[in-house]
Amino acid sequence: MPQRKRLIYLVWLLAVVAAPVHAACDSTDSCLAAIEAAQRDTRTVSARFTQTKHLSLLDEPLVSTGRFVFKRPDRVRLEIESPRPATILISGRDISIPGLSDSDKQQLAMTPMATMFTELGAMFGGSPAALRQHFQVAAVPADGAIEVTLTPTVPDWQRLFRTIQLRFTEPDFVIGSMRLDDALGDHLEIVMSDVRRNQDIPDSEFVAPQTPTK
Repeated sequence: MPQRKRLIYLVWLLAVVAAPVHAACDSTDSCLAAIEAAQRDTRTVSARFTQTKHLSLLDEPLVSTGRFVFKRPDRVRLEIESPRPATILISGRDISIPGLSDSDKQQLAMTPMATMFTELGAMFGGSPAALRQHFQVAAVPADGAIEVTLTPTVPDWQRLFRTIQLRFTEPDFVIGSMRLDDALGDHLEIVMSDVRRNQDIPDSEFVAPQTPTK
């Protein structure tokens, strides 16, 4: 899986579903505070997703579907079901893609992605203000939703994408959609469905299968 495509798949994983927002949202600070308050009750999240990739070189967009599972504090399982099945597991700063070659694993370990994903996860782990270390952050109310726009300030990340936009929608202010504009002028749109919070999810969901020894 190419590094850019792997980044696109992984970067949105930590945009997990929020609980109902109770605080006011009339500025970036107050909107982030509302999201921070909402995360306190979120233990687990599962959802379906439809991902649409718009490429300037293609007449038709690329569509994929699947599901993801999140478990506090920092575990994520992403299953891409179509058109090409794949599984991605994240635990803190560790990223695992079962079936990935050793050379690709080494390349993945050398990229700044794990650090970036950890900081994105701060938004959903109770510390959204931490994002300001490496992102310009803007959050506004918008037609019964909260929209958060993240613009990277780290040069390595700027070469990969321009902005990430998250939209938390009513009535429960869950993450209803996301848009990622990359550095090539292409963009990715993700729409969530069948979102479920605080179900029992076993730790085994986030463990990579053991490779049989010869």
